[in-house]
Amino acid sequence: MILTYKACGEDAGRKVYAVLRREFRLSETLVRRLKRYDAIRVDGQPVFTDYRLSPGQVVRVDVTAGEEPSGSVPEAGPIEILFENEGLLAVRKPPGLITHPSRARYTGTLANFVAGYLKAKGEGETCHAVNRLDRDTSGVVLFAKNGYMKALASEALGRPEARKEYTALVCGVPEPLRGTVDRPIRRLRERDMLRIVAEDGQRAVTHYETLGVLEGDCRVSLLRLRLETGRTHQIRVHMLHIGCPILGDGLYSTDASRAISKRLGVETQALHAGVLRFTEPLSGRYLEITAPEPPAFDFVRRNMRPVPTTKGV
Repeated sequence: MILTYKACGEDAGRKVYAVLRREFRLSETLVRRLKRYDAIRVDGQPVFTDYRLSPGQVVRVDVTAGEEPSGSVPEAGPIEILFENEGLLAVRKPPGLITHPSRARYTGTLANFVAGYLKAKGEGETCHAVNRLDRDTSGVVLFAKNGYMKALASEALGRPEARKEYTALVCGVPEPLRGTVDRPIRRLRERDMLRIVAEDGQRAVTHYETLGVLEGDCRVSLLRLRLETGRTHQIRVHMLHIGCPILGDGLYSTDASRAISKRLGVETQALHAGVLRFTEPLSGRYLEITAPEPPAFDFVRRNMRPVPTTKGV
């Protein structure tokens, strides 16, 4: 990935280092690595970072020079692309697929399939997950094609204007229909996967809005949710805490939610990361990336009673 900057009249005498840090937003660590690989060039010639520019000269930097492999073994596998440009790739993750390799499993993950796709395109095989979803959560996952873009994209997702919106099918109807769950979360026990609401946990805030209710024997609500914090299992723990566990969730469930899930044929967690909004780092354009919901949501959407809501959550 090559970054380019043409010096103007105001850049006369300006050090290349200033361009690297301000215009390209390179970290100190990355600048040091690029120096070792002669990847910083002016008019095609490698230069030191204290080189002073003249108007009209062109600075070019290959930000991938000397980059270590991301660790995801490239594999052929199905991916559904939602957005792609020079540095980023957003894909739709189906439920049941792990986002990235771990010590327990290093193949057959979404990251392996993305690496395989990039390798087949001739773009190398490095990919970094910028956001991550639980195995059984579906929706938008954003990947960066190099470490430089991962840093910029991670920063963009952390800004106030960025939004991660989810939809979920839950057992019962929350009261009130629209609100905020502001309750701390921690592990049940050290090294335990299970999380619980506890006063000595980390602050966790989830905003929710009821979009519709399925009446009858199977009382189910369709919720739109937005995270203010990003704790592990946050939405699942908070929905169980308010008495509305997510359908198909085998870890945070009740007898009622399991019974309704079975009756409706919801076999996997009905939690979907459907919308990701952020400012794309290279273009500065505000993006909205959306992923279609899994089939489990279709029946409820067709038969639910809509609930009047105000815009946003």
